Amino acid sequence: MAPTAPPAPTAVVVSRSAGGRGVVGRPRRIFYGWVITGLSTLANTLAWSVRSTFALFYVALLQEFGWGRAATALGYSLSWLFLMLFSPVAGRLNDRFGPRVLVPVGAVLLATGLALTARAQTLWHYYLSFGLVVAAGIACMMMPAAAVISDWFVRSRGTAMGIISAGSSVSAFVFYPLNAWLIGTFGWRRALDVYGLIIVAGVAPLGAVLYRRHPADVGAVPHGTRSPAREPQAPAHSPSDGRELTLAMAVRTHQLWALFAMWGLGVIGYQIMTTHQVAHALAHGFDSRTIAWAFGLSGLATALGNLIGGFLSDRWTREWVFSLGSGIGVVGIWCFSALGGPHESALLSIYAAAGLGFGMRISLLTAIPADLFAGRHFGAILGFANGGGGLGGFIGPFLAGYLFDTTGNYQLAFAVSALAIIGSAIAVWVAAPRNADAFRRRRTESPTAHS
Repeated sequence: MAPTAPPAPTAVVVSRSAGGRGVVGRPRRIFYGWVITGLSTLANTLAWSVRSTFALFYVALLQEFGWGRAATALGYSLSWLFLMLFSPVAGRLNDRFGPRVLVPVGAVLLATGLALTARAQTLWHYYLSFGLVVAAGIACMMMPAAAVISDWFVRSRGTAMGIISAGSSVSAFVFYPLNAWLIGTFGWRRALDVYGLIIVAGVAPLGAVLYRRHPADVGAVPHGTRSPAREPQAPAHSPSDGRELTLAMAVRTHQLWALFAMWGLGVIGYQIMTTHQVAHALAHGFDSRTIAWAFGLSGLATALGNLIGGFLSDRWTREWVFSLGSGIGVVGIWCFSALGGPHESALLSIYAAAGLGFGMRISLLTAIPADLFAGRHFGAILGFANGGGGLGGFIGPFLAGYLFDTTGNYQLAFAVSALAIIGSAIAVWVAAPRNADAFRRRRTESPTAHS
């Protein structure tokens, strides 16, 4: 059984209503779900920063060891492969213990992986520390941070997920310049040590103190519902609700496999770009300072896209918002692939601005699964879907490195990236979150027969 959460900190006054309104006759109060959203945004920012700034350490590894690009990118790819394995495990652990336990544990694991990577002397050291341990830490931080939102929000779920996803994107804006400075000042090994300490100090204490699994733990109800919560440890969905699917039942639906493809293809496309963008820009004559700030600003554009995508998807259909973001991203990829040198800084600027489109997509990667599968087993189901991202992250960076080693440039790799982005948008239309209500009704009638 999960440990019982203590009462909410007295410094935060929570609302007992779904929309953040106080009880009649009492002053207006803050809905504690927004505190959870802020905390999950912080966790996502720190965990994802390892992904968003890996390109800086990738170049440092190439320079120190002289490994091939494919071999060096494989360590990063392995971290995605193991994420595919660890995400369902982290989801199940979150269903059992909650984010209050799992997020701090994940932060410690992530910092440990970075410290071990800083001491690597051979490829297998690097593969084990970054590929395995770092992946475990990221899974234990990001899965609970995302999954908990489905219990706190019914209405405004897309907006809340957009805020959390914005944290992932802001990580590039914050940590690209910071890690570039740390590497330049202390070297990449000491930079990883300091980086790990920042992650632990930033989220572990706050996570252990402030996280709550369900609104009922603080006497509230999910945002967008009316009736008060009855059971302190019950999620927003009743255990007897026939609409709920276990993971074993969900894998027999084509919707879950479409979500797996959405994650997998999307991450292939995105990680090809983010892993190799620094090396590509350096090869075309851009200086490291310009690159650090350009990609930091790209992260800011992505963060803005997260907010816009989440907001719009609560008003339009998720499919159209995801497709619009995909189109913007593909235009950015084309501009970056056409880069010829520092005199074409406009193309680099367009690519950086296209982060807006990538952000619109990223904000929906958890909101779409939640529309279809939110419930007591959502952590495990989201972990399975997220495993597609792990597989895509394994394929993308390594494939791009291999194609570069084979052809001498990134043109083919970037074309693959664009095609994968388009494929992920198609997968969203197949999953059809616009039909989530009908999907839930069919589950009520025959939850095991639906496919």
